[in-house]
Amino acid sequence: MTERVTRPRRRLLPGMAVTVLLVAVIITFCVRQAEVIAARKRLAEIEKEIEYYRAMNEALREQAEKLKSPEYIEKVAREKLGLVMPGEVQYMLVTTE
Repeated sequence: MTERVTRPRRRLLPGMAVTVLLVAVIITFCVRQAEVIAARKRLAEIEKEIEYYRAMNEALREQAEKLKSPEYIEKVAREKLGLVMPGEVQYMLVTTE
């Protein structure tokens, strides 16, 4: 009789080991999938951020080129600094009130 009791245990043990191993593989797979999904989401956010900064960089580059232009420099010199080009005469209106 003792022989019959030990045989079902021996048959059950490999099946349990395979089941435990299968559950561990499934859990590991699910965890890795969640990590991959989170990484892809973060990558998409970073790519959007990169595109934003590229657009901002291009806008600043265009603004810098505009600020370096002779037309803009002359405009600022005339309007903000009150300068005139050589040979020009500057007139100022004076009101007495």
